[in-house]
Amino acid sequence: MKKVLLSFSLFTFEAMFSQDIPFDKLYGNSDPVHYYLGHYPVSNSDGLDINWYGGIKLQTSAGIGIQLLNNGNVGIGTSSPSQKLDVLGNIITGSTHATEGVNALSIRYENGSLNNWGSLRSSAASYMSFGVKADNNIANGWLSSNETLNFSKVAMILNDDGIKFLSSPQQLIALNLPVAMNEIMKIAANGNAFLQGKFEAKEIKVTLTPTADFVFDENYNLPKLEEIEKHIKEKKHLPEIASAAQMEKEGVNIGEFQIKLLQKIEELTLYIIEQNRQLKQQAGEIEVLKKQINTKK
Repeated sequence: MKKVLLSFSLFTFEAMFSQDIPFDKLYGNSDPVHYYLGHYPVSNSDGLDINWYGGIKLQTSAGIGIQLLNNGNVGIGTSSPSQKLDVLGNIITGSTHATEGVNALSIRYENGSLNNWGSLRSSAASYMSFGVKADNNIANGWLSSNETLNFSKVAMILNDDGIKFLSSPQQLIALNLPVAMNEIMKIAANGNAFLQGKFEAKEIKVTLTPTADFVFDENYNLPKLEEIEKHIKEKKHLPEIASAAQMEKEGVNIGEFQIKLLQKIEELTLYIIEQNRQLKQQAGEIEVLKKQINTKK
């Protein structure tokens, strides 16, 4: 008897789901066009087709699981998704673990195509690698595209202070912990830039006014060499040039420092010109004295 009842139940279930079932049979709704439970053909299989005009909600005792609105927006963890996919909570994606994600997240271009540079993954040539971990409400992360797993983590943070670049040592093993990172460069909102380390460039252009050509003005008060000598003996550095101690403490403004050096070079040029004039004058006077001596002989 049990086998007969079981066979009858299976037959009835197959008969129900071999055709579209209007929801008025399940829920008492009188609109079978917009509300039904059906199926659609799939290669070598079959698919479940649910049409509920007002939207679909999957919910457990924990609250909203998945919400599909009638406008096509899908929400996970939220009953009011504002976009095609709206997730309220954390997302984990990728391959077996954090260091081997393959196309963990692909960003589609406007024309619908996908490309390597539109993908975020953990490692592989020509793919970007990206990770982020919150530390005391400060979102630090890393960004790399050097094709290897043992990259140094680099973060870029944008906030009211400007743009900050941070870095941490190489980390071969994925950590589910905040990563301590050191600030290596900052571009402040006012345009000032700070760099912790050496700077190398093929060319640097500094725009600063005024220049030092005012030294060649006829009204320029060229310091007396005696005054410079006295200043050097007392201060141990040139006038208008910061001392070594001050440079070590406050640093050096390259633009202003170059102008000051140019000023001192131009002053030195004037001293040399004056000395050259005096030497010529002295040479002429010596020549006159020689002639007078020879005449007396």
